Amino acid sequence: MNQPIVDRREFLRLAALGTAGAALIGRPALAAPLNGVPATRLARLATGANVCLWFRFPRQETVEHFTNYIPESEAEMMVRMGLRHVRLCVAPKVIMEAGSGAIREERYRQLAAAIERFQKAGLLVMVDIHNEERAAELDPAWQDAFVKFWGALAARLSKYDPELTILEIINEPVFDKRQEEWNVLNGRLAEAIRKSAPRHTIVTSGPNWGGIDGLRKLRLLPDTNVVYSFHCYDPFTFTHQGATWSSAEVKPLRNVPYPSSPEAVAELLPGLEGQPASRKMVEQYGRERWGKEKLAARFRQGIEWGAKNGVSLYCGEFGVYPSRSKPEHRANWFRDFGQVLAENKIGWAVWGWDEGFGLNRKHANGKPVVDTGVAQALGLKV
Repeated sequence: MNQPIVDRREFLRLAALGTAGAALIGRPALAAPLNGVPATRLARLATGANVCLWFRFPRQETVEHFTNYIPESEAEMMVRMGLRHVRLCVAPKVIMEAGSGAIREERYRQLAAAIERFQKAGLLVMVDIHNEERAAELDPAWQDAFVKFWGALAARLSKYDPELTILEIINEPVFDKRQEEWNVLNGRLAEAIRKSAPRHTIVTSGPNWGGIDGLRKLRLLPDTNVVYSFHCYDPFTFTHQGATWSSAEVKPLRNVPYPSSPEAVAELLPGLEGQPASRKMVEQYGRERWGKEKLAARFRQGIEWGAKNGVSLYCGEFGVYPSRSKPEHRANWFRDFGQVLAENKIGWAVWGWDEGFGLNRKHANGKPVVDTGVAQALGLKV
């Protein structure tokens, strides 16, 4: 029987509340040598960005869009800024026939051209099959088709240099209260990929939206050439303030500061008298004193899991909704977040290059421009 599934942002909010008090002390032991993932590939994963809207939610399904969404000059700009890879998000429905798992030939040719364009500029490409259809991932027929699809896609992608091409099984698997089903499907998918692409690094993540907590429910794959990914949008009160699609508590929030303390949030409370749930959320956020130390404690839960299992970790998504947050507070958060990842040698891809939670590339006078505050906070050149 299918279990009800909460919205992704609501799940993140609940998870954040559940772990808010956790604070681990001491630094974890370094992981054992990682023999399966070449160090050269891990180095390229150090800095990256998600390309969100080319093959995921294309605003126009035209040949022009799929061919020229990001031109060579923009890919070269990414390299000049200091990015070393892109996580290229591809929705299954854009490239896969759902019933059979067959590859849509025209879209594959356009995807291949995009991969080649990024690689020509010097960027590693992580091909992320970015599923967001939650009913589909629980459907046995869709799962069978998806396994066939990945076997065929990996065979085609195997022609690309494994030093510049990494294959991510699926974005943010959920499988709420059905985690063992994800472990089984994850193994099937990895096996199909590995048969077709024996030399390429695979990326996978845990259930429950691919977060840190999901990692600890994930069964390791019997393959050493694997990177284990997690996504993080903590603390939810700050990163999702004012998000209209999210929970009722965060929608009224404005100008929530980072770092947090009771004193820092005090001036927000009178304006939330009519929204008691929102006020309670902000008060708790203040008491939790979110800052670099708190972020480090949260990450340590994943880092210790990686060290215990001797595997490489990667943060495939993070960001802050910009519409209701102050630029200086966002910069503080990105700076702390990036520093904690760097100090623990965890590569990352900000969400996203072309969506508002991160670098938010737009065009001005026909040229691409990014959020300079976010870029500088992450140590990128602008």
